[in-house]
Amino acid sequence: MSVITIAADSATLILNDRAMTSFAEGDYVTLTPANPASAHVNSASGGVSISERFDKDVYDLMFRVQKYSPDDVYMLGLINAEGPSVVDGSLKESYTIDGGAGVESWTLESGSITTQPTQTKNNQDGNALMEYTLRFRTAKRSL
Repeated sequence: MSVITIAADSATLILNDRAMTSFAEGDYVTLTPANPASAHVNSASGGVSISERFDKDVYDLMFRVQKYSPDDVYMLGLINAEGPSVVDGSLKESYTIDGGAGVESWTLESGSITTQPTQTKNNQDGNALMEYTLRFRTAKRSL
């Protein structure tokens, strides 16, 4: 499975109508598919049965924000809420192709924090960052 990597400097990440802005300069946001798109069952006689997986649109979103920033405080509020918090949102990146501007957009639906956040350091300036991972039931790409 491949990882989609988007430069945080050119990304717009919205979670529950809140723009996340405290990314470290030069860092990345990643989307990783959790499951294959299809399944294969081979028969002994040489045939194959191919089916689409119903959970093919499940993705993990990973991003890092500066520790103690408003984004870190917001994410901490989601973690400390009574019961799991459901998160919806979008991830967008602007691009230019053949002289024309466009926007790649990912719609993120029914997500939750799946991995406890971890503290990490940025190799550029050593600032403390908090890394968050959310799993979304559906992540769909559009141009």
